[in-house]
Amino acid sequence: MNSRHMFSLACIALLTNAAIASDNPDQSAIDACIDKLAASDLASAPGGTVLNSSFSQAGTEVMLEDGGGTVWRCIAYADGTIGVLEEATEEQAKAARTAPQLSDFQEVVKFDAGSSGTTLTRRLEPGGAFQFILGAGEGQQLDISVTPRAGKMYYTIRNPDGSILLEGTEAGTAYSGELVQSGDHIVEVVNETADELTYDISFEIE
Repeated sequence: MNSRHMFSLACIALLTNAAIASDNPDQSAIDACIDKLAASDLASAPGGTVLNSSFSQAGTEVMLEDGGGTVWRCIAYADGTIGVLEEATEEQAKAARTAPQLSDFQEVVKFDAGSSGTTLTRRLEPGGAFQFILGAGEGQQLDISVTPRAGKMYYTIRNPDGSILLEGTEAGTAYSGELVQSGDHIVEVVNETADELTYDISFEIE
């Protein structure tokens, strides 16, 4: 799992991208690595970016770039301890900076003025996933449909706090329900085939 966040070493604050669920297994490691770098006084300047994180049961690798442009490699464990905090090699830094980012696979859904809905036509790479970010309020009615032109797809809806609103559901089965939270809801569409697929996705909020 890859993620990019901005952080402030001065106040130890992680400004988490709204699209990343609260159950992200990397999150505790990211927090621990930011805290460790801040406490170490190694950073060349305040502020920075989490370039990349990669979760595993053995330990999560987090790549941090501080405000001065120095890249750090950190290994954190499930109990919050840090195994490694070291300056990244030139090759590691380059790989971390060029890795695909979550924002490359996201789109904020916008409605035309005076409209309560929209339909988008998009393409999705073989086996790929894409997230739509939809701002809506508690008590509003949400209707979503995902219709591939061919092939199999499914979609999931998450509440703003990262909990599941709709489990993975086959495309072609529409969702209609009252929202229980206010904020950015995440609709993730997944291509189950080895082919690039074109699909239509419709959103309606009342």
